[in-house]
Amino acid sequence: MDSGMSDSAHIWCLKEKKSSDIMDLDVVLSAFEKILPEYKQKIESNICKEAVGKFHSSMKEELIKMLAEVQMLKTLRRRNAKTVSDIEKKRQRLVEVQDELLCLEPQLKQLQTQYDELKERKSSLKNAAYFLSNLKQLHQDYSNIQERQPHVKETYDSSSLPALLFKERTLLGAESHLQNINHQLEKLLDQK
Repeated sequence: MDSGMSDSAHIWCLKEKKSSDIMDLDVVLSAFEKILPEYKQKIESNICKEAVGKFHSSMKEELIKMLAEVQMLKTLRRRNAKTVSDIEKKRQRLVEVQDELLCLEPQLKQLQTQYDELKERKSSLKNAAYFLSNLKQLHQDYSNIQERQPHVKETYDSSSLPALLFKERTLLGAESHLQNINHQLEKLLDQK
């Protein structure tokens, strides 16, 4: 093609296309559209004009089909490139998140261990508080009975041995025992 032809050629349907989007097939179709009517006017035979018209229609249809397919291929390639880029970004983010998880796993294990220890301490404190509450109630019940019946002599049998030991221990080392309990409770509270 000479430069005069490309400058004056009417590009068939590309008024809204950027010059970078114009393909060789666009120029061929435009030139074909311009030259064929001129050639058709020079033909005298109606049969030849009809054959040239059918050829023109078939050729135009094929060129338009090829242009559409090429455009679709370009679009698919752009989409594919964008999809590949998006997948690569997401893959990179996934690798980063996996690295973060690997770094956080020991911390999670440590926190789980601490949580389990605190849960156990809480349970121990509840049990100790429950025990002390029961002990206080038992002592209160015992004191109430002694106040109501101060002259009744206490009798013990073999099933009362723990109570006797406790009473004896209370009489001999009540202060020491309470200090020991207090010390243990302070330890538990300090660990919390």
